Amino acid sequence: MKNNNKIILVVGLGLLGMSLAMALKKRGRSVLGYNRHREAVNYGIREGILLSESAGELAELLALADIIFLALPIPATVDFVRKNAAKFKKGAVLTDLNSTKGAFMEAAEKYLAPQNIRYVGSHPMAGTEKSGYLNAFESLYDNADVFICPAANDNGEAAEIEELWQLITCKTVRITPEKHDNLVARTSHVAHILASALTISVLGYEDKKDNFAGCAGGFRDTSRTASSNPVMWKEIIENNREAVLKAMDYFDSAYGKFRKIIEEGRFEDFEKEFAHGRELREEWLEYMENKKNRIRK
Repeated sequence: MKNNNKIILVVGLGLLGMSLAMALKKRGRSVLGYNRHREAVNYGIREGILLSESAGELAELLALADIIFLALPIPATVDFVRKNAAKFKKGAVLTDLNSTKGAFMEAAEKYLAPQNIRYVGSHPMAGTEKSGYLNAFESLYDNADVFICPAANDNGEAAEIEELWQLITCKTVRITPEKHDNLVARTSHVAHILASALTISVLGYEDKKDNFAGCAGGFRDTSRTASSNPVMWKEIIENNREAVLKAMDYFDSAYGKFRKIIEEGRFEDFEKEFAHGRELREEWLEYMENKKNRIRK
C-alpha cells in the first residue's frame, strides 16, 4: 500500500522526531508535528518541515493523521496511547520509536486493540548522544537498520510502516518484541552502561587533572555514549531490566575470561582472544560498508 498521499503525524519533536520529520519531508511526504513545548512545532513550521496545520490542537491533528509516529520516552508513549486511544482517525496506524518494544506493544494491545486501531512496533537503530530538536538533522536515519514488530493480528499495517522506513533509506527487519528486547540489551543497552562505568572508573579516579591529560582519542571514542541523557537511559533500563541483566551476565563472562587469562599470565591466549574480538568487529564493519554500498546503488 502506497503512503504518498497519507498524512503523517510525528508526536515528540526531539532529536529523533524532528530528524524523522525532516527525512520524510525531504521525500515529499506531508508531515504534521506535535510537541508539548510549542517552540519545536513553531521551528518546524518556520523551517518548512511541518505543515502549518501543526499549530492546531492535538485532537485536530489526530483527526487528520493517517500514520502516527510516537517519538516519546517510554512512559510518555504508554501514557499517550492510554489517554488518546479513542481519538485517533479511523483506519490510522500507530508506531513508536522506542528502544524497547514490550511496553508499547502491551499498551497498544490493552488500549488500541479494543478501539480497532492498528499498531506496529518500530525501533530505528539510530541516534546520537545529543538531544533536542535543534540537534536534529535529516540524514540521521540514513542506512539505519529498523526493527519492526508486527501485532499478533497484523493486517498489512507492518508493511505500511516498513515502506516509510525504507523510503528514507532504512533496512527493515521483522522480529518479535521479546527477541527484540533481548537483542538490543546486548547490542545497545549494556554498551551504554559500560561507557558510563568506564568513564567513572577512568575520570573519577584520584587526580582528575592527571586523568584528563592521560585520555585521548581512544577514550573519547569508547566513552562517547556516556554523554547520553541519564533520564532517558533510566527509563530504557527500567523497562528492559531482565534482558539487560542477562546481557550483563554475558559481558561478565567475556570480561572475566580476559581477567583470568591476564591473572594466569597466558598472554598467547590473550592475543588469541583479542584477535577474536578484532575479527568480529571487522566482520561488522564490512556489513556496515556493504549496507552503504547497497544504498548508493
